[in-house]
Amino acid sequence: MTRLNMILYFALIFSALGLVNSQHKARNRYIELEQINQLTKQYDQEYGQLQLEQSTWAMHSRVEAIATEQLQMQVPDAKRVQLVTLDEVAPKASAAMQFNVPVQAQQEVAP
Repeated sequence: MTRLNMILYFALIFSALGLVNSQHKARNRYIELEQINQLTKQYDQEYGQLQLEQSTWAMHSRVEAIATEQLQMQVPDAKRVQLVTLDEVAPKASAAMQFNVPVQAQQEVAP
């Protein structure tokens, strides 16, 4: 009977140590998960700020002001504006893609 008690005692000790070890690992994993969730929130916030900044930099009025003031660009006369429709661009684009030639199609609208 003493041998059976000793076996059960060691089994109890080993299972208790295993339980403590698994709880310790689970707590560590939970801490890592919370840190990752916090980083995710920070990255989402930074991404939102970057999107806002990008939309601010790319505003049409800002681009137009820089083009006019710094680059001395101006809107062309109505006589020099050529409208290109999608039907005219599509055959050229497919032919150019066969020969790996870039197609330059610009569409300008007179004010």
